[in-house]
Amino acid sequence: MKTLVVVAMLAATILPVKAADLDSKDIERAVATYKQNEMRFTRDYVGKTIEFEWTFDRAKAKLFGDGYRVVFGGGLFGGADCDVQDQKTIDAVIDWNKGQRVHVYGTIHDVTFGTLQLKSCTIEAR
Repeated sequence: MKTLVVVAMLAATILPVKAADLDSKDIERAVATYKQNEMRFTRDYVGKTIEFEWTFDRAKAKLFGDGYRVVFGGGLFGGADCDVQDQKTIDAVIDWNKGQRVHVYGTIHDVTFGTLQLKSCTIEAR
């Protein structure tokens, strides 16, 4: 039994972490697909993971529900944002300034006003 536990622990440390399905070049493509055909966007993008590095633009309280929206990119429309409820991430974001370089990993959820909406995000300053 002990051997099985040790083998399982070694396998967990050796196996690579699954890479994201999409990256930064897919943000614009996903939003364009949404504008052309929301059903195709849902089929091709919703639920897929995306990973990218970009700049922090702003953070704001969510209009409905708990947590915050952390916005990346810039401009009023376009870019991406994440639904953040994790207190550790919120505490980190509080100290960021506009333009802070960040690494983002999340799951595509929707598009609102041309901005790709992500959930279950991991965000780290670079």
